[in-house]
Amino acid sequence: MATGSLLTFSAARQRGMSLLFTIMTLVVLSLAAVALVRSVDIGALIVGNLAFKQDATAASAVVAAEAIAALDQRRIQGKLDADEGVAGYYASSMDNLDPTGASTSATDKMDIVDWLGDGKCSYAAAGSFNNCVQAKLGTPVRGSTVRWVITRLCKSALVQSPTNPCTQPASSAPTTASDRGLLTAGGRITGVSSSAYYRILVRTEGARNTVSFTETMLHF
Repeated sequence: MATGSLLTFSAARQRGMSLLFTIMTLVVLSLAAVALVRSVDIGALIVGNLAFKQDATAASAVVAAEAIAALDQRRIQGKLDADEGVAGYYASSMDNLDPTGASTSATDKMDIVDWLGDGKCSYAAAGSFNNCVQAKLGTPVRGSTVRWVITRLCKSALVQSPTNPCTQPASSAPTTASDRGLLTAGGRITGVSSSAYYRILVRTEGARNTVSFTETMLHF
């Protein structure tokens, strides 16, 4: 009887240990499954955010084309030598401008752009910047909110002259197809213009508050 009781106790103990290991295995597998699900969710979120980012950047190209058309109209009207904040146009290079507003500091203040359109640049802390530069609200692209700022790369908002120099192409001599220039209707490359360069900054805010900044440089 004693031997039988001992064997029964030993078998019960073994079954108890097996149950314990089984529970531990189930816990480990459950944690692994949760980690896998979270990994998949995070991966899908990253891919989705990347897609929204790419969409916002693509929308910026459309907005840049709209800004270029507005700049060309201003050129035709002879309005390139003076600032017009409501149109997002500034006739000087604005060297102290921080396009993204990410470098604001109470000790090293810069000008920033009113990308939110509230007239206060409220996205930056008060006292951390100099001037709040007005931007032009563009036509929405696929539901995105877009604004732009155009600066002429000149010393000041005056007529281009020796006392008001502008950044411009290095040469106005005739060019080859490999040089900067304008393509005519006949497919020939004309001489490079001696006009100033213009800088177009575009901010696009798309889905999930995705923000994209692009910069375009051009001259006429």
